[in-house]
Amino acid sequence: MKTFLMGLCLLPLLLLLPLQAPAQQEESDGAFTVENTESASGKLTPESAASLLAQPVPETADARYALLQRQLVAARTVEDRVRHIDILKQLIEAGAQRPNGDLWILDYLNAEFTWGSSGKALNASEQYVSNTSLPLGTRAALALRQTYFAAQGNDRAVLNRYWSRADALSTEALKLGNAPGRIRVERLQVRSEIERFQGDSAAAVATLRQAVGQARKELQLARAKSKNPQDPAALEAYGWLDGSLGMLTYALIRQGRPQEAIDIAQANVALWRAGQISEGLGARWNYRLANGLLSTQQFAAGLVAARTSDDMLQRAGASAASHTRWLARQELVRALIGLKRWKEADASYREFLSSMPEDALARTRASDWRLLALLAAENGRFTEAQQLVERIHRYRVRLYGNNHPQTQEAAGVRAVVRLLQGDVNRAMGDYDALFAATLDNPAGWLDLNQRGVRGYVLGIAFDEFMRYVSDRALKGQAVEARMSDRAMQIADRNSLGVTQSALSDSSARLMANTPALHALLEQEQSQRQVVAALVTKVNESLMAEDRTRRATQTDEFKALAEADRKPLLDKLKEIQAQIKSQQGDVNIARTQLITQRDAIAKQFPAYADLVTPATPKPEQLQRLLSAGEALLVVQPAETATLVWLVKPDLPTQFLALPLTREDLARRVSELRALMEQGGTQDSTAVAPLVQLHALYKDMLLPLEAHLNGVRSLIVASDGPLAGFPLAALVTAPAIASAAPSWLVRSMAVTQIPSASSLLALRRTAAPAAAAKAMLGFGDPLFKLSQTSAPRLEVGDRKAKRLGGALAASAAKYDAEWGFRYADVPPLPETRGELLAIATALGADTGTDLILGAKATRRAVLEANLLDRRVVAFATHGLMPGELPGISKPALAMAANVDPNESPLLELDDVLSLRLNAQWVLLSACNTAAGEKGNGAMSGLVRGFFFTGARSVLATHWAVDSDSAAALSSATFVAYAKGAVTRGESLRQAQLAMVDGSLGAGQWKHPYHWAPYALFGDPAR
Repeated sequence: MKTFLMGLCLLPLLLLLPLQAPAQQEESDGAFTVENTESASGKLTPESAASLLAQPVPETADARYALLQRQLVAARTVEDRVRHIDILKQLIEAGAQRPNGDLWILDYLNAEFTWGSSGKALNASEQYVSNTSLPLGTRAALALRQTYFAAQGNDRAVLNRYWSRADALSTEALKLGNAPGRIRVERLQVRSEIERFQGDSAAAVATLRQAVGQARKELQLARAKSKNPQDPAALEAYGWLDGSLGMLTYALIRQGRPQEAIDIAQANVALWRAGQISEGLGARWNYRLANGLLSTQQFAAGLVAARTSDDMLQRAGASAASHTRWLARQELVRALIGLKRWKEADASYREFLSSMPEDALARTRASDWRLLALLAAENGRFTEAQQLVERIHRYRVRLYGNNHPQTQEAAGVRAVVRLLQGDVNRAMGDYDALFAATLDNPAGWLDLNQRGVRGYVLGIAFDEFMRYVSDRALKGQAVEARMSDRAMQIADRNSLGVTQSALSDSSARLMANTPALHALLEQEQSQRQVVAALVTKVNESLMAEDRTRRATQTDEFKALAEADRKPLLDKLKEIQAQIKSQQGDVNIARTQLITQRDAIAKQFPAYADLVTPATPKPEQLQRLLSAGEALLVVQPAETATLVWLVKPDLPTQFLALPLTREDLARRVSELRALMEQGGTQDSTAVAPLVQLHALYKDMLLPLEAHLNGVRSLIVASDGPLAGFPLAALVTAPAIASAAPSWLVRSMAVTQIPSASSLLALRRTAAPAAAAKAMLGFGDPLFKLSQTSAPRLEVGDRKAKRLGGALAASAAKYDAEWGFRYADVPPLPETRGELLAIATALGADTGTDLILGAKATRRAVLEANLLDRRVVAFATHGLMPGELPGISKPALAMAANVDPNESPLLELDDVLSLRLNAQWVLLSACNTAAGEKGNGAMSGLVRGFFFTGARSVLATHWAVDSDSAAALSSATFVAYAKGAVTRGESLRQAQLAMVDGSLGAGQWKHPYHWAPYALFGDPAR
């Protein structure tokens, strides 16, 4: 009976929140407010709420206080945010000197910040925090809120001052034991904001996970005290849990885990659609979802979510100066930019700014000079764009000097403006500065502003450069080598995508466990903060210099006698001398920072390759190639597909093909579908030869003359081609009487995720081969006995989550798995495949294969893999997004009776392994497939490079078990002979199937042999 190796993507899933959402509640980012009355039951109808709001407020104090509380509930019921804020201000006055009356202050500040004026909330905080007559717990909570508000601005000095006071007050309140539970949660939330400011995204995520866990405990305690699901304390606790999750989504995206954030947001949007949470909360989850979608380049879907959120907030009366409106509008503008709808983006942004009242904090957040300049330039307002960017560039030169990444960022924005204006020569000069910061100085990437270069600026600047280069090439105009070389580096940087961030995150946390590296990383982080603090001082001095200079230019000053002018002039000279001294301190500190980073890269090159990968130039790559090898780099773009061919003995060839990304994706998808049909019909059926030759003709025929003599083609491609086997292209028109001229007949084809991977793999000589042949893990047992296996039933609130990390509170993601791990389809056929490979390599099938119930994650982690030339995994592969909560790739290993022991070998686990393997075999479903966001290939494959593997053999689609075993064993038989490279050994096995000598002719169809892809170094 024929069987197929399939992935978990076929399992039906149900996504549920672990804790039932209340019918209605109020929210603020990280905060929650609720009235202290029995009216919180939410039984008011819109009609009765409107009637309540129409009642005049009584003169007598008690009656006034009672009605205001009822009207607050009414305002929330109809989501009248303007009235909501006004009533809270009245309640502060009416509740003075009453029991718990001070809590209205917190409610007001949260509502003002969330729905009204964020700047007004920040400014109003101080009078309350400094009021020593208020209870300590209230002052601590107020101080934490004030710090959170300040963290949304950009004044680091103010933020640090507020945090120092909030930290002290909350510590004291917690020691006394009478602080409300919210303080524990909010303290963690605010601490995560401080860590965000410090650039430590991993610490921010870890802190927010603690906040989620603490909020969960508070919710459980509140619900245990009351059976009423609408109890105010329970509602408040739920709000803090929800706010912590909201903050976590942003932190996860900054850390490179967008799919996990998207999963959380989608689950909550589903609750809103089901009517289980309020409109206000639903609006917020929509803009959080938009943020995640846009980070994975899902611009159309992101625009829908952002527009939904913005419309909802407008209907609710949220002010343009509020926290929520800016977050929603920001995503809307970003989505329009991603879709290249420049006119709409410009109109939306300008309309929003013009509607904003006077509010320093709100304007600081919303008035992004980069957006203003880029949108002006893209819409033809070049004078406006030029004046703005010149002013910013001049100031950054004063602040940082010419060679700092922040100055180079400003030069990059100016480059776009100049290029769009047609000033090509000066634009290229500015681009050189941007390239120096982003392409030539990998470590400098850490200094770039996430809102700026590491956000949308880099994408726009690179896109415009690539458009200019491709347009010239498509028109047949000459493209200077320095331009095409830079374009190739950009293609390499683009191919890193979301996977790079996830790998950086995993490697940073895991490698930090290495004591020597841990110490270096701590020193680098500390030195980065020293530099930031010194730059802040220079910035303050420059502003003081500007103020003083302006004072010396007034008519009043000029009218003074010389003696009276002298004090101010002396002060100006003193400030200028101070600036010079401070800039010297910055330069010294920055030199120390660069030295520190160089030490990390020198002592731990593998870590540097993942966190700050270099983007090599063609001449660097030429020196890495041997005779008979060539590197093909393919970058699909919006209007063209750019191709580079790098050989060791010829100048780099560059051309632009009239194939758009969309066209290429469509053709690849159709071809894959046609080839995969070979598994459901007669395996000798005719393959789509015409279409395969057409793609070869369009892509490689222009380079055919330069491919003469190439026996090993290494392909680095982004987007659609990352999941397509180029070896199956047909090099000549099909002739009925002749065998197809597959590309694999001419050369071995190997894939790498990016050109920089070749640099990482070949920078140093490969270590000596390991002593033992192989170690294989396969046919894992997913279903244990009913008495020992945890049941992961749909809707079972007591069920353990899949994965050790997931079993811990808030460790991954607050959605339950909607299936039982025992329901994962077994893979008994993989046992035969591993036995065949072991026999081919001369391994001991008794000791070198770990099968069935023994093939656990723990078995992999505890195995000595350094002495094995081949490490094989024959099991299901999971890609990001295939299951809820899976934001990184993983392999499904055998179940474990311990519910806290994960059955998944995740990317973090892979990066902790130490290998000296010539091969890693991943016989799993689609482990080589391209990822969401057009990532070049599975992060799992790249993870194995990091561990010390030289190459990874994976599959592009689900494969037939019989042909899989035959091809894998034939590949390793050829390699075991020692006469061929890894790439050539796979090629020989594929040709044996093509020619019929392997499989007696039944596996000639490319469905059987084409999906096998060798990633990594084909030879060394």
